[in-house]
Amino acid sequence: MSIKFSSFDSMTRQNKINALMNIKNTGSVNRADYFLTLHAMLDEDIQICMSAKMALTNFVSQNWYQDFGKPSDPLARQKIADFLRHNIGFGPEIFELENSPERQQMAQNLAKKQKKFETLQEWDGPFPQSARLLNTLREDTQQILLKLLDPAENYEKCWICLFNETLQPFKDCHRSLDSNAATMVVNLSRIQNPAQIDPTLKAMFGQTERPAYLLALATGKRCLLLLRDETGTSQASVLAFSLQNIVSIRNVKDGANYSIEIETQQDFIKLPMMAPEDADEAVAFLREKSIESIEAQEEFIDRDFDKELKKLDMLFKARAIQNSEYIFRKSRLQKMELEKFSDANIELLLAKRFSDGSQGEKFDEQLLKKFTFEKTVMFTDIVGFSSKASQKMLLDTMTLLAVHDKLLMPLIKQYDGTLIKKIGDALMVRFDEPLKACNAAREMQTRLFEFNKKHDEKIFIRIGINTGTVFVKNDDVFGDAVNMAARMEALAKPGRIFITETTMKCLENKLPAENIGAQQVKGREKPIIVYSLIDSTNQANEMAEMANELMQTTGIQPAVSENPPTQTAESVANEKPAQSKTLKAAQVSDIVDMPASAVMATPEEYPASLLYAIDYARQSYIEAVKEGRQRNPELEDWFARFETLLRQTL
Repeated sequence: MSIKFSSFDSMTRQNKINALMNIKNTGSVNRADYFLTLHAMLDEDIQICMSAKMALTNFVSQNWYQDFGKPSDPLARQKIADFLRHNIGFGPEIFELENSPERQQMAQNLAKKQKKFETLQEWDGPFPQSARLLNTLREDTQQILLKLLDPAENYEKCWICLFNETLQPFKDCHRSLDSNAATMVVNLSRIQNPAQIDPTLKAMFGQTERPAYLLALATGKRCLLLLRDETGTSQASVLAFSLQNIVSIRNVKDGANYSIEIETQQDFIKLPMMAPEDADEAVAFLREKSIESIEAQEEFIDRDFDKELKKLDMLFKARAIQNSEYIFRKSRLQKMELEKFSDANIELLLAKRFSDGSQGEKFDEQLLKKFTFEKTVMFTDIVGFSSKASQKMLLDTMTLLAVHDKLLMPLIKQYDGTLIKKIGDALMVRFDEPLKACNAAREMQTRLFEFNKKHDEKIFIRIGINTGTVFVKNDDVFGDAVNMAARMEALAKPGRIFITETTMKCLENKLPAENIGAQQVKGREKPIIVYSLIDSTNQANEMAEMANELMQTTGIQPAVSENPPTQTAESVANEKPAQSKTLKAAQVSDIVDMPASAVMATPEEYPASLLYAIDYARQSYIEAVKEGRQRNPELEDWFARFETLLRQTL
């Protein structure tokens, strides 16, 4: 176990140096040792600082390592203190409010609040009811407390420490700890030797001139000890630590009261002498929040949590720990294991699997269990959009896309779909339920049909849907099931929804569909059965006719038959390659199966031919992204800018 901060601080000079050299010589890369080494760099002794600098070389190769510079540099020391404060909590340190309100005015304001409480039984203030004791305090104390909070953080609980019966009215929020009348009652300077209670408390008392009261405060992420200096000042000594760093926590009988002993990864901390009911509440709250606050850390990847859980079970069976402590520690380890296999760590986990073949089948099983799910994937695409983009100004194109999104995006949300990505005019969406995916697709086509009947500008989309096992990483999805959904979209006709046989089986005949036969698709040796969802209103047929008519008129792409012929692997293999031909501007299409070598143009036709080449490249890029390749925003921007330049030459 790593040395705790308080244990290190109590060592002799030579023992501190020996401890740091031990970290150096053993090659430790434990993060707790890293924090201890940084803590040692704040020591006033230059030899201890230099020993710590030597030990830090162990951690240079770790992703979380930071080089703060020379130990003698005051700026570097401040950066280290800020880093420790942010990551684990740090202290104790004195906190003084600058430009505090005038003391007499604060006393008058507090007296008014006291009178209001006596009448209405409530205290005004910025803190929640669960920490209402803080609303009884003087305004400078409240300002100190507010400045101690991180963004989006709030105090959820507050307890009085060093408790005795005279503090009961303050605990019950009947009086304010900052009132002048309370000074003689709550003043804690009568404690002659706080070091006997806790070394940390000794340090806090040493920072204050005339300590008044001690509070333990809890947010959802941190616990803070605040020792208020006498009310003639606007300062307090504060010790804070992160709840996720708690290793163990327990109640200990302390005379008529209870103290809470907390072990963190870096130190031992005591919340001294609390009322029994407060101590019970604090232990339950801190345990719950410490588990909730655990987040993914890189160090979890190298930990064998099964081994740690077995060791914990042995301790419990040997009665070395109490039942409540056993349940707490076990819950922490289980939460850490969940966070180990979390989205935040997925890249590191996969890199670990690649570099270290010793992880074994169990590691793979855990990865698959955590990251693979059965999902339904939908792809949509605007028919002829690339050609339209080539023929229209950029502003018109973006307007068309905006209308498309406004019509369809609400439907995706309505049917609990998750938009994975937008690739130009194409959408990739995932659903947990196949029926919702298909119903969303049907309503999307209906909405576009209604739009097209009312407007000269038309939007036709084709939709492909497939259900299968996918690997989910950072909200994106990967796998053959994704590729098959893209193939369905490529096969589909304007206004149509093509689904795979897998999705069809999941629907359990809840929606009508037509078997359009076996189709040959890229990536499959044998043809697959494809279904088209049937629209009883005949709007799909009308959409197809409208699309065919428009395409024949504009020359975007040739007319298509409603029932594509069944393809087999043999028929595909026997197809003759397309003949080379010259493409004019009107012939630019969104058909991407033609090789770039088929473009043979005269100098007069270069702009149109280049537009075709750009169109082909863009479609190839879109297909690659659909299959899981990473998006390149700079390339997408280049496509748009180059097309705009070429259109100016036509």
